[in-house]
Amino acid sequence: MSTAAALLDRLGRPGAIHLGTVGPALERLPTGLPPLDAVLTGGLPRGRITELAGGRSSGRTGLACRIAASATATGEIIAWVDADDTLDPEAAATAGLVLDRTLWVRPRTPDDAARAAELLLAAGGFGLVVLDLAATKAPIPWPRLARAAEQTRSTLLFLTLHRQAGTYAALGLELTARQAKWKRGPGDLVLLDGITSEVTVARSRIGRPGHTLTVRQACA
Repeated sequence: MSTAAALLDRLGRPGAIHLGTVGPALERLPTGLPPLDAVLTGGLPRGRITELAGGRSSGRTGLACRIAASATATGEIIAWVDADDTLDPEAAATAGLVLDRTLWVRPRTPDDAARAAELLLAAGGFGLVVLDLAATKAPIPWPRLARAAEQTRSTLLFLTLHRQAGTYAALGLELTARQAKWKRGPGDLVLLDGITSEVTVARSRIGRPGHTLTVRQACA
């Protein structure tokens, strides 16, 4: 008998410990971007925290909209906690977000935003909860958010300027803007027509970290 097996026998083999067994495969929420899904072996992990970090005009909100649009297109109900009031519903709908399947929460304070995300995760029924606190500094109850996401199998996508979730994030993505594309509008008006960004898998407990991909976003 191995030392590990003998130790488990002495402990009475508690139900949460199984020697030599493999847990169930982690479910994924597809991002709608096949190259990114391939690197992430299927998409964002369900029941876990994914951190999406990027500076202003890096494509952070645009990529989150793409992911949310993909989720609603397949019938998922999602929630978007918009602490910074940066979500443009019209632009999000143009990007493919199904508004009838989206709960848009605009909290009054950053603390309310974190609490709202926790309540939404704990309620269950949401395939994706987006928490946008990129421009706001607020204490984040990471242990409670991680526990609520795991219990209800909801994916929490946290938008931020710089990664801060540490080990509580199963996946960390970083965005860097590379090129802006402009188009001429009515008269002499020049309009932003999208940006090209690089997304790097900076942290991953479920895939392959270190990969960098180029994505084009309709908005920043």
